[in-house]
Amino acid sequence: MARLRGAPSVGRTALNPLRHAVTAALKAYWKLLRMVLPVYVAVILLKHSPVLGWIVSAMAPLMHGFGLPGSAALVLTLGATINIYAAIAACAGLAFTAGQATTLALMLGFTHNLFVEGTLLFALSRRAPLWIAVRIAAGVLAGLVLGPVFARAWPTVPAGIAALHAAADVPLWRELTFGAARYLGQMFLILVPIVVLLELLQAMGALARLRQFIRPALGLLGIDERASEALLAGLFFGLVYGAGVILNRVQEEGLGEDQVGRLCLTLVLCHAIVEDTLLFAPVGAVLWPVVVVRIAVAAGGLLVFRLAAAREAVPAR
Repeated sequence: MARLRGAPSVGRTALNPLRHAVTAALKAYWKLLRMVLPVYVAVILLKHSPVLGWIVSAMAPLMHGFGLPGSAALVLTLGATINIYAAIAACAGLAFTAGQATTLALMLGFTHNLFVEGTLLFALSRRAPLWIAVRIAAGVLAGLVLGPVFARAWPTVPAGIAALHAAADVPLWRELTFGAARYLGQMFLILVPIVVLLELLQAMGALARLRQFIRPALGLLGIDERASEALLAGLFFGLVYGAGVILNRVQEEGLGEDQVGRLCLTLVLCHAIVEDTLLFAPVGAVLWPVVVVRIAVAAGGLLVFRLAAAREAVPAR
């Protein structure tokens, strides 16, 4: 029997989600390029001026406790106030050792984009100021405890970064052209596949189906299964891109303040764990410690939260 006119073929139907995912990924990359390229150019121009030297000298004592040079203050400020992409663009324009880049990746994993992502926390919980304070405290403490360790463990500048920055007489035009092309090319190879994969997972309803696999971990940490889809959206998509799913599921499932608190605590410490970590690969960060520490801190924070809640629930004698 001939196929009905206008009815989509199986192949065309199967391609629709993939086409949508690729389109979304390219749009995300174009948005990222327009955001980070000006930051990268500004940092390179700053580096070729006396201003960066003044910043390094002024901030060196403060950054020393994190095992970082004074120029890292610029990266941390951009990441906390603007977003993680601006911070990474600044990292690409400066030369950090692998250990220093790892410290920045870890600290910014906790403390990036505080203003924009803070709006979601205020929409979710009355205790939003507490969760923002937890993010800042986690970033600072992680830097103080592990920054010097990372600096000693990985003290060299990665080969690709060193090639761009080692010689003092590298002309400005070379850093603005070859340096930018290298950095943006690596970002393309990392960001586009991640976004395509996440879009396909969302289109296939994978978040809902993952509930059964994470149920034992949720029970251990005291998180209601009804919060699982919101949790997975935040873990994979982040607080900004996953905001729609997070707010929708919290409202539809009628989660109480205790469960919302557990959800917020997990996400402020461990959201966008894949994308935010991989984005630091082009600047030479060692990725596995960042993932391990963020997951461990989130799990530890939840266990403390659960123990505190259990103690409060015990009636006084």
